[in-house]
Amino acid sequence: MPAEPAMAPVSKAEKEADVVMGTNTSSIASKRSVEMIYYPKPHFFRYFVKKPQRRSPINNRGYWLRMHAMTKTVREFIDSAPADKPKFVLNLGCGYDPLPFMLLSDEMQSTRRGQAVFVDIDYEKLMVNKKNAIHQTKEITDVLGEDVEFLPDQDAIQIRSPQYIAVGCDLKNLAKLDDVLRTRILPSADCSVLFLAEVSLTYMDVESANAVINWASTLTSDAQFCLLEQFFPDGPDHPFAATMMAYYNKLGAPLYSINKYHSLAQQEQRFKTAGWTQTQARNLWEIWSDSEFLPDATRKGLDTFEAFDEWEEFALWVSHYFLLMASNRPGPSQKPPAVQGSEGTDRQDTASSPCQLVLQPHCPTDRRGRRRFGALVPDSDGSFGHHGGLGQQARLTSTDLYAHSDQITEPRVIFPSRDIPARMCHTVTTLNRERGDCILVGGRASPTAPFRDCWLRRNNEWCQTHPLPEPRFRHSAASVSLEEGSDWTLIYGGKSESNQILDSWLLRNSSDGQGWQALDSRRPQPEARFGACFATMERNSGVLFGGIGNNGTILQDFWIWSVSRRPNGSPQVELTDLTSTLRNNSPQLLKYLSRFGATVNSTSLGLVVAGGIIPRQILPADKEILMLDSEVLLGHIKDAKPCRSALMATVGLGHALSGPRPLLTGHAACTVNPDQVLLLGGGARLESAVENQWSLVAPPKEAPTTSSVRLPVSKSRDPACGESPGERSQIPRTRIESAAQFQQIVAKGKPVVIEGSDIGPCTELWTKEYLIDAVGEDRKVVVHAAQSETMNFQKKNFSYATKDFRTFLEEVHAGGRQYLRSISAEQPSKLPANLATEFPRLNQDFRLSEHLSLVTENAHSSPLRISGPVTMWLHYDVMANVLCQVRGERQLILFPPDDVQALHLPAGASSSTIDIFHNAGADSIASIPGTSPHEAILKPGDILFLPPLWLHTACSPCKEQVSVAVNVFFRNLSNGYAAGRDVYGNRDLQAYEKSRQDLQKVARSFDGVPPDMARFYLQRLAQELQEIADQ
Repeated sequence: MPAEPAMAPVSKAEKEADVVMGTNTSSIASKRSVEMIYYPKPHFFRYFVKKPQRRSPINNRGYWLRMHAMTKTVREFIDSAPADKPKFVLNLGCGYDPLPFMLLSDEMQSTRRGQAVFVDIDYEKLMVNKKNAIHQTKEITDVLGEDVEFLPDQDAIQIRSPQYIAVGCDLKNLAKLDDVLRTRILPSADCSVLFLAEVSLTYMDVESANAVINWASTLTSDAQFCLLEQFFPDGPDHPFAATMMAYYNKLGAPLYSINKYHSLAQQEQRFKTAGWTQTQARNLWEIWSDSEFLPDATRKGLDTFEAFDEWEEFALWVSHYFLLMASNRPGPSQKPPAVQGSEGTDRQDTASSPCQLVLQPHCPTDRRGRRRFGALVPDSDGSFGHHGGLGQQARLTSTDLYAHSDQITEPRVIFPSRDIPARMCHTVTTLNRERGDCILVGGRASPTAPFRDCWLRRNNEWCQTHPLPEPRFRHSAASVSLEEGSDWTLIYGGKSESNQILDSWLLRNSSDGQGWQALDSRRPQPEARFGACFATMERNSGVLFGGIGNNGTILQDFWIWSVSRRPNGSPQVELTDLTSTLRNNSPQLLKYLSRFGATVNSTSLGLVVAGGIIPRQILPADKEILMLDSEVLLGHIKDAKPCRSALMATVGLGHALSGPRPLLTGHAACTVNPDQVLLLGGGARLESAVENQWSLVAPPKEAPTTSSVRLPVSKSRDPACGESPGERSQIPRTRIESAAQFQQIVAKGKPVVIEGSDIGPCTELWTKEYLIDAVGEDRKVVVHAAQSETMNFQKKNFSYATKDFRTFLEEVHAGGRQYLRSISAEQPSKLPANLATEFPRLNQDFRLSEHLSLVTENAHSSPLRISGPVTMWLHYDVMANVLCQVRGERQLILFPPDDVQALHLPAGASSSTIDIFHNAGADSIASIPGTSPHEAILKPGDILFLPPLWLHTACSPCKEQVSVAVNVFFRNLSNGYAAGRDVYGNRDLQAYEKSRQDLQKVARSFDGVPPDMARFYLQRLAQELQEIADQ
């Protein structure tokens, strides 16, 4: 019998095109999330994103800004182009973006109707799919009008209507594209054209992308080009830039243009070389701050749609994107030049001076101590604690101990109790260093759940003290002294409930028992702000600058504050505006001093200002740390002396930095002695974690070497940190001789690996070729296509892709990060997977012995599992099951049900947010206090019995091997399962679901009760539930 003809191999170009189209799928899913939250109806992304998912606030705001930039650019083009010329908007690499339909829908209600023709251009394959989706969507065809035509798939033009045309053409095929536009679309060369390219050209090789830019400048004499894509505002070694590039490389969609055109100036020159006479490029963080491009009311109004507090990540993200506008019209650009950031050359300030400091890294090789937005708790002269903040998975209640000596292994005084609710963006202020007295103030859980509680440590005991008048987080705090022996805490600004930004000053005496009192302030009064830079210079005075104000941008001012008593004895705060002084003294450095989220610490050399974010651009490495001369400032304040000497000096990242560059956002800092400041924690959570722990040290005057504060003797209780030293229990292995023996194993409820059991000839037969033949090469299967080696169900860092079975197996055997968990082909949402029904030929090769009759007689489902080099998320199943390994090896890490509270499962979810393997593979797993990890290595023929509710995750110990397994779920309870359909065997028990509904009723019964009282009684109820659970 002659062999069947082989399928034509997929070309490299086709594979690259599929990857690029895949990035568009992710992009429109993010834009759909923005549309759902921020945009009024009608919605158009909904017709191209069938399963919408709400993205994170940082993702939503970043994509909102991208969408606003592109939409505003198009509208300005339509409004400003000559009225006597036809206008065309050509979207190069449009993907499924419905921008034309959104604008045309708006035009139906405005006078701009009929003023422009929109032309979408992308790969032929994508545009055919887009055409079919539009054809089936009445809401879009109504916008396009009665004259819309849907042309054959083979035609270069897929859709034609009076105001919308869809063209299928690879942008590398410029000859075809030029011919279609000139002969079938553009009426003549005398028309106005706007080219759009939103993160599309950068996926092309540089030569091909430049060819598009060159060609576009010649299509008409009145053309504009709008390019939005990534760049390096401070070089490729910036931690965010390096993470961004690694992320896209891991996706298999590397960015090309960025490697040749790092900066905005290079991008502008790129277009000038291509024939564009006017060019201007601006990063999106600058655009965010431009009140002409983004009105203050619009910017401020965003907070009414979605709570947001990821400012540092947002600034880092949008600072790495730019919007370039180019025109081939004659004449110079009339717009101001772009902010160049570190790529520009600031003139040297006459008032700045060099500052020799050494930044010494102390980065632990394990993952301890990783937290952001925590607060430092005093301990002793040689130790302190880092409390709360945001860990790798959640907000923390724990405190890490840091010490300069290995001899210090325990804190000298008590750290905050774990009973204090987990929080971030709070403050801890030292009141009396000798006694160890300090006060913890405010902070937040989520941005909509700020705290007003305060906790005082006195006489080595923590107790709750007078609460704040209103909740606040990202506020400023300092210790002041109005008279000898008094310990006062000064609080300023911050953010409260309902997005209210505060400008109030509060003062508290730790010994008078009267709580917080509001301070009157003499005018002029600083604008309300949060995340400001705040520090003392003397016992009752200090500095205030930066922070974000009511319009959502970083304030650029500088104030001196001073607390004193009036003649009647009441305290007051006096404020002096030194903005003009600093602007005159250090005009170039002032823009780098205005910061949000920086730390300010007093040293013998002056005030050390470290990290944070600045207005309109990325914070460059050579300005990362600044030094303010305290003596010059005080002299100016007290004696009204002019600032003739340097007020500020640049430190950058220190002299002769060794090691990777730190990311100083969300970090904490403290002065450990007059010459040393320690910076620790911080970083950002975006595509991947970027975190740092560093110390800033002044070099000794006598010797070239430096001493430093050592990184911690860690007493962390953070479950999201650490590497396991390998302390895992091995799942016992056994042989089953009878059905009764297996029933005893099930009754004990402990996992067991069953070896030596006959599961049929599948272990020998199920090769790649055999599976393709048995299943059918054209059989459609739905697979998980992962973005990284670790799949996370909560973050949804994977997509569901429908593929031919042959294509899937070919890709997964080539190392593709894909995973198949078979589902019912006919009714996937109603029927559980069944190997016999879905794959009858494979079912002939697989069997369970009669000793496992309990499984077969009570079987619920039997999915086929095929996995490449990806890790399954940590989860539990409600039904018992046996996992039968057929081909390859599989490593599983299991946790008993009692560990569930330590494993970060959101309420009502069966999947954890923790990455057990840390992307490190089989040899290293997360060390989670209070848990008992178990391990099983399955080889072909092994069967793992998994009892109900045992949490488990799996990976392939050998990345080159493909794992093939059959999983059989069975009912081991006579009743109690969830009512209705349970396709995957993981719906929680009916009693649990009903109890969760009852909990909501319990919570609602406290509506109208003051929050502190409600919390008191709810905690008592929680204690009763815990006691019942422990019985």
